[in-house]
Amino acid sequence: MRLPGSIEERLEKLVKADRWRLLRETDVAGLEDDAVRVDCALAGATSCIQLSLRPQDVQFLQKDVCADFALLLARGDDVFEAHIVELKRSVKERNWAHIQEQLEWAAVRLVAVAGVLDIRLHGVVAYTAFCNDKLAREGSTNPAAMKIPLGPSDPGASEASAHRWADARRSWERDHIRMATFDRDVEHRRIRADESGRATVLCRTRSSPGESDTRWRFEPVAR
Repeated sequence: MRLPGSIEERLEKLVKADRWRLLRETDVAGLEDDAVRVDCALAGATSCIQLSLRPQDVQFLQKDVCADFALLLARGDDVFEAHIVELKRSVKERNWAHIQEQLEWAAVRLVAVAGVLDIRLHGVVAYTAFCNDKLAREGSTNPAAMKIPLGPSDPGASEASAHRWADARRSWERDHIRMATFDRDVEHRRIRADESGRATVLCRTRSSPGESDTRWRFEPVAR
């Protein structure tokens, strides 16, 4: 059984009005939290559902953590691609694991939302937008190979603590995160905001003739 009506009509009937926005063509999605703002321009490429996510949205789930926002980009025939965005002023060893949990459980919630809206999700990309990168290689006092655990500056830190820090940095610098719930790696992109906490990205599609699996991309806008 399929739900009647357009996606906009279904959103109006089923989702609280202050939690979604339907974007078209030249619209811009403004995502803001924790003193970080990311403006996502569609660049005339597609339509998009902007969702504000909260942990209590689906209360029977085991984890009550969730990323801040999701953009569902239309690919036609009620098929959407999910782009999940978490905003953090600083990324560091102490919160990186939690950020990954937030992104993963946002994806779980989007599966539930897709069921409610009677749409299909084909593909997920996760993003962390931030100002301060406390795990960056360039921020380390030792630029040696990643095999050497470069840890906290505290000389009393244990070897185990140093290894945890190094593991967190390696994970942060990869281009994917593991979502165990789905038993798969998911593409992860970092969005660095400027000193004022702002970043701008473009959402566009590859336009190769005859390409069957169109991919949507967020790309930082050169300043």
